Amino acid sequence: MRTPLVLLPGLSSNKILWQHQSYHLSDIALVQIISAVQDTPEKMVQVILDEAPPQFALAGHSMGGWLCLELMRVAPSRVTQLCLINTTARMDSKEKTIRRKEMIQKAKAGQFQEVVEAMTEHFVFNPLVKNDVKKMFLEVGMQAFINQQHAMIERKESQSILSIIACPTLVIHAARDKNFSFEEHEELVNQIPNAELAIVENSGHMSPMENPEAITVLLRNWLISHGTKRENSF
Repeated sequence: MRTPLVLLPGLSSNKILWQHQSYHLSDIALVQIISAVQDTPEKMVQVILDEAPPQFALAGHSMGGWLCLELMRVAPSRVTQLCLINTTARMDSKEKTIRRKEMIQKAKAGQFQEVVEAMTEHFVFNPLVKNDVKKMFLEVGMQAFINQQHAMIERKESQSILSIIACPTLVIHAARDKNFSFEEHEELVNQIPNAELAIVENSGHMSPMENPEAITVLLRNWLISHGTKRENSF
C-alpha cells in the first residue's frame, strides 16, 4: 500500500522542484504537490489542509519547510512523518526582513527579472540547473512571489513547537546552502525529539533540483523506514 505523501515547494517554486522525487517515489508513495501562493500564513496553511488527505507523510523545502512546521502547530495528528529540507525554525533577522521588502518593491517597480536573477545566483550552487531554476521562478511569477514574501514577513516563530513534534522527522541540509546554515539544521535536529540529520553534498539551497538523486534516496529511505528505528547513514 502506497503512503500518501504531500510535498510543499519553497519560495517561487512549483511541481518542477519535485519532478525527480515525484516520479521516482511513485512506486511507494501517492505523491501530492501543493503550492501555497497566498499572502498570509493562515491562508497558506488552510489551502494545504483543504487539499491534503486525512493523514499523510509531509516534506517541505525552504518556505515549504516552514509551512510544515505551521502544519505541525495546527494539525499534528494528520502528519505521520516529517521531512524538513533546507529550512529553519528561526524568525528572520531585521536585515532579512528589509531585504524581503526591498525585493517586493523591486518586483512592483518592474524589476522582477532582476530579482529572479539575483535569487538564482544566491540559491543555486550547481550551474547545470541554474537555467531550470530561473525558468521555474519566472513561471511561478511575480504576484505569487510578492504574496509569499508578505506571508513570510508575517509568519510566527516556530522554535517553540519543535519540542512537541512527536512524529519521526528527517532534516536535510545541503552543504553549499547559502540561505540556511548547518547550525540552523542542527538546531532542528537537537530540538525535535525523534529527528535525524542528513547532509547532501555538492548542492546549494535548491537541493531537490541540484542533487535530485540524493534527495530522492533520502526520502525513499525515510518513507520505507517509517515506524522503525533509523540509523543516520547518509
